[in-house]
Amino acid sequence: MNLGLLKVLLDKLPLRLIILSLGVLSFSCNESKEVGPDTLGYNYYPLNLGEYRVYEVEEINYLITGFDTAVYQLRETIFDTIQSDNRITYLLRRDIRMDDLSDWESDSVWTVARTETFLSITENNIPFIKLTFPVLSGRQWNGNSLNTNSELTYYYQQIASSLVDSISIDDHIRVIIEDVEENVTGVDLRSEVYVAGIGLVEKDYLTQRRCTSSDCGADLGEVIGGRSLKQTLIEIGNEE
Repeated sequence: MNLGLLKVLLDKLPLRLIILSLGVLSFSCNESKEVGPDTLGYNYYPLNLGEYRVYEVEEINYLITGFDTAVYQLRETIFDTIQSDNRITYLLRRDIRMDDLSDWESDSVWTVARTETFLSITENNIPFIKLTFPVLSGRQWNGNSLNTNSELTYYYQQIASSLVDSISIDDHIRVIIEDVEENVTGVDLRSEVYVAGIGLVEKDYLTQRRCTSSDCGADLGEVIGGRSLKQTLIEIGNEE
């Protein structure tokens, strides 16, 4: 609209009608803004057939007799889909190898499903809600709401520095799964970092159980079980 004509019209309107008119204009402008998948955060876990991600993994299993360390590579590939009840379930093939010179060996198949409000991953037949939408720092949810495990609060947290140099820190988000600092019974610190347009780029898990009575068969306070997992993205591509 011509600004001069708008001024003339406003000069002739009562104040109450001016406020109402501006409100209508403001609503119309806001209404025209589209809320798309990227705005909601769907791109924090892209789902494209043939896409794969390769991770460097260091895994330590804690035992009463000591600990067992394994270093290997993990490849996750979206290789197929299943459609039922208007929902697409993506099949995620997981292969492992010891190093770049070794052949990939099949490990397991997980499934991924995304609704308008959350993304779930079924790991070893147990579904977990990994992300909720929209992706907002501080937002909380029960990651175990799709399974029979006890309630477990997940929440989003901004990270301090970028893990992918070419992507803004604003497009990184950390999911805190558990945050129990070291104490007499053990420690449980688990988190995952996702990057918009890429997906999962890091897992950092540390769980330890400590002996708290003579029934453990170990000294009080000694680590009797648990696991450490560090998983870092090193490659992304598409087989198609």
